[in-house]
Amino acid sequence: MAKGFDWASLIVGLASAGVGAYTGYQMSKTSSTQAEQARAAREAAAAQAQQLRADAAQRASEFQASLKQSQLQTEQAQRAAEMARESSMRQIAAQKTSSALAIQQQQLASAIQRQASSAPVGTKVRRRVGTPQALRTSLEIQSPFAGAPGKLGIGTELGTGGLNV
Repeated sequence: MAKGFDWASLIVGLASAGVGAYTGYQMSKTSSTQAEQARAAREAAAAQAQQLRADAAQRASEFQASLKQSQLQTEQAQRAAEMARESSMRQIAAQKTSSALAIQQQQLASAIQRQASSAPVGTKVRRRVGTPQALRTSLEIQSPFAGAPGKLGIGTELGTGGLNV
């Protein structure tokens, strides 16, 4: 084969080109698969991120609702406590008034009892007991003979004169 065409080199060249093309095809196929997997992973990550954002928004909404409910319950508890405090203050004031009234009535009853036990039942009549001085008549007092003992007057020896009762 003298100057002819080198078939062996051509076959080796074609085989080599075929292997290269096949390798390129396989690499392209692998790249496409990897690109598809990367795209799917990216879409899955985006979907997961979207789900996480939706979950976070839901939790935030639930937290806000729970917070608002807690605030309402706290306000109701404060109102109830204030009403209970006011009721207690009214009861304390009523009890103080009642206690003061009871003490006043007890003191009044005690004073009445002391008066009743220390005072006589009837009214006291003051009787004037006549003394010789008080029982002298007006005539005796104006008489020149009155009062001198041993004289002619009506007076007694003691000099008091008047009626002795």
